[in-house]
Amino acid sequence: MTNKKLSDLCLLEQDIWFNFCYYYQCELGDESIATENQSYIDKKEKIIKRMQQNDFPLSELMVFRQEIMGETIPFKPFQIAELLTQLNALRIDVNSLPIKIFKKRYSDILIAYVQLLGGLESIQNKQLARSAKAVLAVKARYDKHLYPRREILYRILREQVAQRGKWKTLNQAVNFVLDDLVKAFEVYDVEWLQSEFELKQKLLKQLEQSVKQANAESDGVRRKSASIAKKIEKLQIELKSINQILKAKYPSKEMEKSEYKMPYSGVYIAETIIHELRTRPEILREILLNMD
Repeated sequence: MTNKKLSDLCLLEQDIWFNFCYYYQCELGDESIATENQSYIDKKEKIIKRMQQNDFPLSELMVFRQEIMGETIPFKPFQIAELLTQLNALRIDVNSLPIKIFKKRYSDILIAYVQLLGGLESIQNKQLARSAKAVLAVKARYDKHLYPRREILYRILREQVAQRGKWKTLNQAVNFVLDDLVKAFEVYDVEWLQSEFELKQKLLKQLEQSVKQANAESDGVRRKSASIAKKIEKLQIELKSINQILKAKYPSKEMEKSEYKMPYSGVYIAETIIHELRTRPEILREILLNMD
């Protein structure tokens, strides 16, 4: 698995360097990308330091495209430097991270890269573009639940601070509230699943009624009903899956095995939350001692 992780990091890094050198005058040659000797590593570090200072002119091609076609530059050098710095940090941690935490950090960098470029079409490597498309699709589903579950996390942390005071470390804080948090997330999961079940049931009835009407009409409409029938079959499968999860002793654990994965869940829930909270200094000040 480590080789796969390193391969993913290398693929993303290569694409980032390619696009940077396309937009800016960068002395890093294409052939050097595959050469991981110390002199090359030192060279990259020097370039990244220059990026941090925005010390790069545009490439001749981009100057031409900007003047003639009015094309805009999607990113500043310092933004690419930040991505490459994050990649380097992730490469250092690669052997010590659980796969789920690695995937989360890698996905965050990949999404940030796509956002800098302004879309998937500027990614050069097709394999990376497919990965990015899949990650964005997962993110869209994930983000729908991220805010409400984050609010549950913050609420429980604040309630415990009000009762017992602040913690010395982030690890202590997260492990202290973990049991209460898991129970609260379970309530959220069940309520959402029940709501989703009801919505899909309603849609299923509507589609079944459409099929009945179509069958009573012309052949052309009957052909349309075949498409609706496929949607009905898919809904029936989804409803069966949701019903099985709801009947399980631990619905949240069953969700982990299905397509209905939730933020802050799974085996590494504590590690995921700790990683998230480290990016939230305003919350850390509320829950930890000596943060003022």
